[in-house]
Amino acid sequence: MTISDAQPVQFWLVECNTYNEQESDGVHYKCFSAPWNCDDEITIQFIANPDTSPELPDEYSLIVIDEDNNELMSIPFDYQFDGTNYVFYLTLIPSDQTPDLCNRLIKLEIFNETTATTEAKSDALDIQDSHSDTVLINYYNHRNFAGLIYQSTSPDFEFNIRIPAIFYHQRFPEEDETMVLSSSLVSLNGEIKKQKLLDIAYVPYYFHEKIKLVLKHQFVTIENKQWVKQEPYEISEGDRRWPVKKAKCWINQKDFVHRNVL
Repeated sequence: MTISDAQPVQFWLVECNTYNEQESDGVHYKCFSAPWNCDDEITIQFIANPDTSPELPDEYSLIVIDEDNNELMSIPFDYQFDGTNYVFYLTLIPSDQTPDLCNRLIKLEIFNETTATTEAKSDALDIQDSHSDTVLINYYNHRNFAGLIYQSTSPDFEFNIRIPAIFYHQRFPEEDETMVLSSSLVSLNGEIKKQKLLDIAYVPYYFHEKIKLVLKHQFVTIENKQWVKQEPYEISEGDRRWPVKKAKCWINQKDFVHRNVL
C-alpha cells in the first residue's frame, strides 16, 4: 500500500505512531486536528500493487471513529486498475453522512476487508459548520505526481484541502526598463504581476510538507482563481521547543501578468 503525503488527509501505517501519538524529548507536546467544514469534499486515494490477478483485488473500507474510539460508520472504497496498480478512492462529505459528522472530532482508518486488518490510520479531524481563518484549496495535475494518480483514471481526480491560514494581503511585483535620451526618459518595457500572501498558522511539519506538495501542482484554485507558486515557502523558526510552526508564501495569480513593450 502506498498513501501519498500530498493527499488531503495524512495517514500513517498502523504499526507507526501518528503525529498526535508521538512525544519527542526536548519538544512540548501539542495535539493538532486538521480543520474541515461540514460541506467540504474530502477525497482519499491510495494505491496497492496486485498480489493476485487484476480481477481479484482486496476490498477496503474507510472506518470513521469518534473521539472515544467508537465506530460510527464504514464506507467502502471504489477502485480501478491502471495497468500497474489498484487505485482505491472515495469522497467523504461530512454533512451528507447518516448520522452526519458535523461539529465533532473524528478519526479515519483504512480497513482491509479481505484480511480483516486495519492498515492505516489518521489523527483527529475537526469537523465544524464553519472554521474561521482557514483557506480551502482545490488542486489537481495532468500527470501522476507525488504519489497521487491522475493519469489513465476515471473519474478525473481533484482534491481539496482546508488549511489554517489567512489569504488577504497583496503585492504587485514589477520590472521596468528605461532608456535615457538627451532630455528625457523612455520606457522600453514593463511588467507587473499580482501576488497574494498565504499566511499559514501554527501547524506541524508534516502539514507544511503537505501544503508545499499541494502548491507544486499544476492547477491550484483558491477563491475561484488559479494560483502559481513562484516564491519560497518560508517556515518561521520560533521557539525550538515548540513543535508547530507558522509559514508564509507569496503566490502568483496565474492570469495576472501584464507586459508593455516598446
